[in-house]
Amino acid sequence: MVEALTTERLVLRRARIEDVGPMHRIMSDPGAMRYWSTLPHESMKITADWVRSMLNPPPGNDDFIVTLDGACIGKMGAWQLPDFGYLLDPAQWGRGYASEALAAFLAHRRRAGSAFLTADTDPRNAASIRLLQRHGFHETGRAEKTWLIGGEWFDSIYWRKDL
Repeated sequence: MVEALTTERLVLRRARIEDVGPMHRIMSDPGAMRYWSTLPHESMKITADWVRSMLNPPPGNDDFIVTLDGACIGKMGAWQLPDFGYLLDPAQWGRGYASEALAAFLAHRRRAGSAFLTADTDPRNAASIRLLQRHGFHETGRAEKTWLIGGEWFDSIYWRKDL
């Protein structure tokens, strides 16, 4: 298992228990979690359980913590391949870090022999849609009421990129 991916500005590495605090700061932020598959984390325990799940991942998992100058700024990877996702600290948005991390992850999965990757975005998440399109993902379908989060239904756009 590859332990880290290095880009010009970032290191994508496997999760550590000390990531709980920084990831909780991100995952408790309603802005960061607006298009995530769960509500913002209400307690450190929820985030700790989430990070712990990355420490001993199940087969088909390929998740990384995204770091900048050694500090945790988000997550990039796949809880269950081929579907992947990403989450970055809103303080880091607009600086190209998601694109840089995604390029590294795509190259890594290509080297690992993946045939393709898939993603699911909320149709309102214009930034994520642009990111996927810039990296060669194409839309494969749409569906209504695919995620019930906090009593509210959300729709999906499905994406695929052949590697």
